[in-house]
Order: sequence, then structure tokens, then C-alpha cells
Amino acid sequence: MRNAIFILMIILFSFQASAKSFSIMTYNLENLFDTFHDKGKKDYTYMPLKIKKRSLEVQAYCAAIRNRWYRKSCLTLDWNMDTYKAKIKNLSRVILSFDRGVGADIIVFQEVENISALQDLIKYGLAGHGYKYVSLIEGPDTRGIDVGMISRYPIQAEKLNIVDISRAGRGRKTRGILETTFKIDSKLVTVFANHWPSQGNSDRTRLIASKVLAKAALASKSDVVMAMGDFNQTDSDSPHGINLNILPIFEDVEVLGRASSLETALGTHNHKGHWQSLDRIFVLKSSLKNNIFIDYSSFDIVNENFMLKNNQWVNFDKGFEAGGLIPRRFNTNTLNGFSDHLPVGIKINI
Repeated sequence: MRNAIFILMIILFSFQASAKSFSIMTYNLENLFDTFHDKGKKDYTYMPLKIKKRSLEVQAYCAAIRNRWYRKSCLTLDWNMDTYKAKIKNLSRVILSFDRGVGADIIVFQEVENISALQDLIKYGLAGHGYKYVSLIEGPDTRGIDVGMISRYPIQAEKLNIVDISRAGRGRKTRGILETTFKIDSKLVTVFANHWPSQGNSDRTRLIASKVLAKAALASKSDVVMAMGDFNQTDSDSPHGINLNILPIFEDVEVLGRASSLETALGTHNHKGHWQSLDRIFVLKSSLKNNIFIDYSSFDIVNENFMLKNNQWVNFDKGFEAGGLIPRRFNTNTLNGFSDHLPVGIKINI
């Protein structure tokens, strides 16, 4: 009996010693633009004020914006290098808050202007933390925001899956779904970075995005397939892309993560007092058959006190003024704050 127990202990120890874990996170950075104009993109708001004042092209573009708040921001915001670096520094503090200051091994980002912005994020905020690899493919978004990734693991392949929402009456292509494959030990791990059409678009546009993701995920030959990002999907959407096309083939990490985590936030985004989990992590169910284990106890919607602020609003459902904590957005005047989204992370054991 003792010999059997001893052998069992050796087997368990050998498995633990050879097992590999990696962590992954998704974070919407809310307009991480560099300070330069990208040809063909409407990024004029995020330029230094001294350049905007000298450019008739920028002045004309900004003056034509119908929304008063956006027009004023376009004309007066001074998005210079000091402001840009301050936001990077602040975002990096949030990123490194995951896993007790270590940060996730693979991080998926939304609302990044270009690959230079990701490289600057590493250079000015995450240098020395092992992020050697960057993935971003320019998409068709007219404002110039893309999805991208940084990683401590080498990239094997990358591809942009186009989301054409013209069939939903929008007459254009929107942000693509970035498909990047990494090599972790002997395993191939494919991650799909998503930033589905906003709630300003019809529910059908997000349904189209869900079909693109499902088709690409099922075609992957990798050992592990994950999808994450800002899905912009609310419970009231109909048709509901996640329910129809994602949940039948993907495991929803948040569901079991919330059951296993001792404490986490009510959601990743707050709109007029309502918390919603717009930012999600999914694992393809077939991946779980390849000796892949999700450490649900590590699930975390990062919500440190410094990332939040108390806010007052009118609760239209109940008809009175209410208050509560919401994400602290970046303020270009004080150079404090971060993003209007909270990041989500988890560990995976191979």
C-alpha cells in the first residue's frame, strides 16, 4: 500500500513539474493614439494642439463635426508627447496589477491606433517585463483604432479576419478579428482579438461578427483556441451573437470564474449606473480535451481602488439620483485616470 502511494505521489509530482501555465488578459485602452496623423484615418483629435492650429485640413475637419463635445475636443485637445506618455504610464500600472504585479503573459488590446502605439506601450510603460512580441494588422476602421496583442511568447502566425457589416445596412467593413498563434512549450495557442461593432450599430452587426469568429475558430488547428476582447454585446441584443454562435462552441470563462473567485467586479464597463461585462474571455470547448485546464480561481476583473472613482448620475429606471464606483477615465488636463473599461484576466494550465 505504501509503495502504491509513493508511486502515485511521484506521478503527481512529475505532472506538476512538467505542467506549464500561462496567463492572458484583455483590456480596452480607450483611444490609445500616438501623436502623429495616419494617412487616410480620422485621427485629428489625437494630435498636438500646435500642429492642429496650423493645419487648415484639421481645422476644417474638426469644425464639421456635428456633436458639440466631439467638435470641441477635436479643436482644443492637446494630445502631445507628455500627455501620450502619461496615459501609457497609467495604463501600464493597471496592466501590471494583474497576478500580483507580474502582468499577463499575453495581452489583447482594443482601441489601439497602430503597431507603433503598442511598441511605445512597451517602451515607455512595460520595459523590462518580458514583452518581446507584438501583433497588430491594420484594419479598415475609419477612425484608426485596431485590436492588437503583446506577448512574452513568440508569434508563429497572424491573420486579420475581416468583418463586413454592409449586409446589415452599414455599407462598410468594420474592425477585423485578429487571429494570432503563439508557441508555448510544445503547444500552439491561437488567440482571437475582438472588438465588435458598438451599441451605436444594429444588433445584426454583432451577429455578423460572431459568425466570422465562430467560423475562424473552428478552422483553427491549434491545441488551444481562445477568443477575447470587447464584444459590445448586451443582454438585450436580439439577435444575440454570443448566445447563438459563440456559446455553443466556446466555454464562457466568466461564468465559472465568478463562481470560483472570492471577489471580482460587477462588470467591465459602466453605462449610466449599469455594470455590464462587455469584455469577455472564451475558450473553445474542443481545446479542453487537449489536457488544457482553466484555473477559474485566477479569474479577475482587475478593479484596484486607484482605477475607480465615485460618480453621481440619475437612475432613469428608479427616477432618483444615485452614486457608485465607475472606471476612472484618463483626464488630459490632470493626466490622471486610465480607461472607461476594466481589464479581465485568467490563467491557463497546459
